[in-house]
Amino acid sequence: MNTVYRLDAQGIPFEFPSCILDKREYAKIISEINSNYDLYKDEKYPVHYSVGIDHHYYLYFFENHGFNDYNIVEKFEF
Repeated sequence: MNTVYRLDAQGIPFEFPSCILDKREYAKIISEINSNYDLYKDEKYPVHYSVGIDHHYYLYFFENHGFNDYNIVEKFEF
């Protein structure tokens, strides 16, 4: 598996490699995080709880560099 490092909107590299998600799953999770951004705005490494596109429950760990500027680092099923 390839390691993917991304830059944020300001050109600053995220600290951790990205977790590669399906395009639909990525769009769903980013939309949910954006919709609930007030919960995460003061956290650098928040955790988002969600139901994945496969209808299983997951924890999504991400780096937060501001609204709509996230790096999903890890996904764990629970």
